[in-house]
Amino acid sequence: MLFEQLKQLKKADDDKFLIPSQILEASYKRCRDKRVKVELAQMPRILSHPEVDKLLEKYKLLLLVAWLVIREDLYPNFIDEDQLIILCNHEGYAVALMSSPKALELCYSMNIGPGTCFREEVCGTNAIALAMRLRKTVVIRGEQHYCRLFKNWSCIAAPLRGPGGDIIGYLDVSMDSEEELGHTIALVELAVKYIEKLFAEQLSDKTMPKTITSPESLSRFVTLSNRERQIFSLIAKGQTAGEIAGTIGISVTTVKTYRKRIYKKLGIKNKIDCLNKARELGYLE
Repeated sequence: MLFEQLKQLKKADDDKFLIPSQILEASYKRCRDKRVKVELAQMPRILSHPEVDKLLEKYKLLLLVAWLVIREDLYPNFIDEDQLIILCNHEGYAVALMSSPKALELCYSMNIGPGTCFREEVCGTNAIALAMRLRKTVVIRGEQHYCRLFKNWSCIAAPLRGPGGDIIGYLDVSMDSEEELGHTIALVELAVKYIEKLFAEQLSDKTMPKTITSPESLSRFVTLSNRERQIFSLIAKGQTAGEIAGTIGISVTTVKTYRKRIYKKLGIKNKIDCLNKARELGYLE
């Protein structure tokens, strides 16, 4: 995995990503013009539960690809478990959060969760809002936030780009304002590269299902290797282990080994389950 490079990571230069004072002042002015409350105590404009469900469904692929990196690679390498990761769509709406139970409880008490909007006109100057405006990675220290709600946090936000260069979302890491930022900035940069790489692979992969009825099924499916997806597709078409072996040029024993792995990853037990899963994933009519 890309995060094997972690041992060679060097701390990033904080100053490279800090926002010039004139850009911050312009942001503060926009906040005043929009009458954003400096004393903001809770995040406004939380989407309704049905609206959040629609948001998560729409950005399902981004969420599931990014979540694998966040859960398996980024968060486990944090020095402080209370560091908060926020994944947003390209419009600044949160689709996922990860942190310690204590930190998440604090976030939810402030209405920070899936569906929260981090646009400047909603909650003032913050890293996500400025990353959206500048279209690049930014760092905002605690005292640079417009609203007091965020004054104790330093935040790093970076755009996530699709294969064509369009921004598909934002990755934000927030931490205690007293913490050193260099190591975390380097982790965020590496995570962004990895998420973008995986996202591009999924879009170009012809074995990816076109229609998914269950987010859980897609979450399981994206863990399959390219070879496992190929074999799953052939099983779905009714080929036997011997036929699959002949089609792709491997032994029957190897096909059976792959089949066991596929069943385990997809949470199924037999060929009937496999066919039902294939139908759910759009491989069968």
